[in-house]
Amino acid sequence: MNRNFVQALLAGCSLVFLPLLQELRAEDEQKITFDEHIKPIFREHCLSCHNQADKQSDLALDSYAGSLAGGSSGEVVAEGNPGASRLMALLNHTEQPFMPPEKEAIPEAQRKLVKTWIEQGMPENSGSVIKRKNSAAAAMLTNSSAGKPEGPPPLPETMLRQPVTLTERSAAISAMAASPWAPLIAVGGQRQVSLYHSVTGELTGIIPFPEGEPQSLTFTRDGLQLLVGGGRHSHSGYAVLVDVATGNRITKVGDELDIVLASDISPDKRRIAVAGPQKVIRIYDTFSGEKLLELKKHTDWIFALRFSPDGVLLASGDRANGLVVWESETGLLYADLVGHKGQIRGLDFRPDANVLASASMDGTIKLWDMFESKEVKSWAAHGGGATAVAFSQAGLIASAGMDARVKVWNADGAVQKEFTGLGDSALEVAFTGDGAQVAGGDWGGKVQVWQVADPAVTFAVAANPPSIEQRLDAAKVTLVSVETEFNTVKQATEAVLTQSVAAASQLTAAQQAAADMANKLAEATKSQQSLIAQATVLDKQIADIEAQLTAFKQQRGQLGTQVEQANTLVAQLTEGAKAAEAAMAAALAKQQELAVAATAAAARQAEADAKLAAARSVAEKALADKSALEAMAAKLQQDAVELTAKAQQVTDQAAVTEAEQKAKTDAVAKLAVDIKALQDQLAALQQQMEAAAAAQTTAQQQLTEQQKQAAEMQAAKETADAAALEAKEKLELFQQSYAAPK
Repeated sequence: MNRNFVQALLAGCSLVFLPLLQELRAEDEQKITFDEHIKPIFREHCLSCHNQADKQSDLALDSYAGSLAGGSSGEVVAEGNPGASRLMALLNHTEQPFMPPEKEAIPEAQRKLVKTWIEQGMPENSGSVIKRKNSAAAAMLTNSSAGKPEGPPPLPETMLRQPVTLTERSAAISAMAASPWAPLIAVGGQRQVSLYHSVTGELTGIIPFPEGEPQSLTFTRDGLQLLVGGGRHSHSGYAVLVDVATGNRITKVGDELDIVLASDISPDKRRIAVAGPQKVIRIYDTFSGEKLLELKKHTDWIFALRFSPDGVLLASGDRANGLVVWESETGLLYADLVGHKGQIRGLDFRPDANVLASASMDGTIKLWDMFESKEVKSWAAHGGGATAVAFSQAGLIASAGMDARVKVWNADGAVQKEFTGLGDSALEVAFTGDGAQVAGGDWGGKVQVWQVADPAVTFAVAANPPSIEQRLDAAKVTLVSVETEFNTVKQATEAVLTQSVAAASQLTAAQQAAADMANKLAEATKSQQSLIAQATVLDKQIADIEAQLTAFKQQRGQLGTQVEQANTLVAQLTEGAKAAEAAMAAALAKQQELAVAATAAAARQAEADAKLAAARSVAEKALADKSALEAMAAKLQQDAVELTAKAQQVTDQAAVTEAEQKAKTDAVAKLAVDIKALQDQLAALQQQMEAAAAAQTTAQQQLTEQQKQAAEMQAAKETADAAALEAKEKLELFQQSYAAPK
C-alpha cells in the first residue's frame, strides 16, 4: 500500500474525529475577553447611556458583572448562544430598540467580536477559559432516555470498520462492555474500540481512540452512546463519549496527568466521573467539560467506578481494598464498606439500584445492601482472584477471574453456568442486554462469547481486527475455496441424481415385468383350475359309465397329459414370478439407497449454496467498505487543496488592502502636520487651514472606510485560514493517531 493511499485513508476516517479536531483547534483559538475586547466596544458605543451612574433600562455595561446581570427586561447575553442573546439582536438592528439609538449599526467587525465572545462562554479576562457550548451534547441530552429508546435497538450504521492499529496479536483485554438493548459488544484494543454483533460475531464498527489505550467502556442506559476512558500511563488520561450509530465524538472530558483506569456516565448523561492512579475521583459536566467535583479518600489507584441506575450514588474501589460509596450530586461520603482483603477490580449495581456487587482479588464476590450500607452476601468465586462482575437485567451475576473462568451466579451465590475456553486469566466480563450471551476477555488478548443457555455454543472475536484490505484478501481466498467445494458438491450431486434417474427407470421396468409375469401366472392358474375341474367331471363319468371306459380312458389320458403340461407351465411360471419379485425387490432396494444418497447430496448442495452466498456477502461488504473509504479520502483531499488555494488568494488580497491602508494612514499623518503648520500662521493663512482641514476630514473618512474594508478582509482571511487549517489538521491528526497499515 503506497503512502498516498494511507494518507487518503486516514483523511477519510476524519469524519469520526471531527469533534476532536474542533477541540484541538479550540486550544489555538484567539480568546475574546470582556476586559480586552468587549469593554472598549461598549465604551465607544454604549456607556454614555448604560453605566453605573446612568443605567437606562437598569442596564450597566461598564462592568463584567453588570453585563451578565442584564437590565429591567432580564439578561441580555446567553452564554454560548448568540442567537438567544437580546444584545446581539439590538446591535444587529433586528429587534427594537436599535442600538446605538438613531445611529447606524456598529461596525460588523465589532459585532463579530461580541458574537464570538458570547460563543466562547463570555470570558472575563486572560485568565478565563473558553467554554463553547457543546451542541452535540445538548442534542444528546435532549433525546436521552433512562430506558429502552424508541425504534430499533441502536447499532452502528455509518461507522467505519478500518482499524487504527494493525497488530499480529492483541494485548490484554482491559475494557469490555455490552449494550443494554442491542446485540452489541464493545472490546477495547490498542488505540481503538471494536464493536461486534453478539449473535453473529460480525464486526460492525471501529472507534478510534488516539489518546492511548482504552481501560474502561460503558454504554449509556439507553445504549445510544459509549463512554471510553483511558490514555497513556504516566502521561495523560481522558474520557470520550461517542455516538454508537456514527462513531462521532460528542464530548471529551478530563485532562489527567495519568491514564484513566475507571470511568462512568450518570444515567441522565449530565455527569462523567473519571479516576485512576492519581487516587482522586473527578466529576465533569458533560456539556462544558467543566470540573464539578473532586472526591478524595482513596489511598491507592482507583480501578472501578459505577453510578447507581437511579443516579443517586457513585461507588468506587481501589488497589488497597478500599470500597467507598458517594452521593453523586454533592460528592459527600455515603458509606465506607469494609470487608474485602484484596484490591477491588470490579463493581456493578443491581438494576433496582438497591444492591452493589464487588469483585476482589481476594477471590470473593460480595453483595452490599445500599439502604443499610452493609454486606449481605459473600462467596468464594475464583481461585487467585475475581477481576470483574456484572449484573444482567434479570438479576443474574456474571464474573471473571484469574482461574481463566467466566461464571454465572444466582442472587444467592450459587453457580448456574461455568464457561471455559479462555487461555489465560480472565480480566473482563459483560452480559448482553437480553442476558442470552456472556462475553469474557483474558490476559492473552482472547475474547470469547458464549450462549448462556448452552456454554458449548461459542465463538471468538478479535480486539485487533484485520484491515479492510486483509479482510478483502481473506474473503477472496474463502470465496475461491467455497466455490471449489461448491463445484465438487455440485458434480457429486449431479452424478447421484443421474444414477437415481437410471435406477428409477430400472425399477419401473422390473415392476412392469413382474406385473406381466403375475398376469401370466394368474391366467395359467385359472387354466389349471379349469382343467382339474374337467378331469374331476370325467372321473365321475368314468365311474358312472363303465361301458364307455375305453373311450373315456383314452380321453382321460389326453386330459392327464394336458394337466401335466399345465402343471409344468404353472411351475415354470411360478419360478418366473418368484425371480421377477426378487428382481423387483432388488431394484426397489437400489432405488431407496440412491434416494437416500440423493437426499444427502441435496443437503450438501444446500450447505454449499449457503457457504457460497455467505462468502460472496463478506467479499461484497469488504469491497463496499474499501470503496467508501477511497471516495471519502478523495473528497477530503480535494477540499484541502481548494481551501488552501482560497486562503492564499484571500491572503494576497489582504496584503494589498493593508498596503492601501498604510498609504492612507501616512497621508492623514502628513495632513495633520500641515494643519499644525497652518494653525501657527492662522491669521495670515486662515483660508489654507480651512482647505487643509477639509482635506483631512475627507482623508479621515476614506481611512475609516478603508479600515472597515480591511477589517472585513481580515475576517475573511481568518475564515479561510481556519478552513485551510482544519483541512490540514485532519490529515496531520490521523497521521499521529494511526500507525500506517502494512
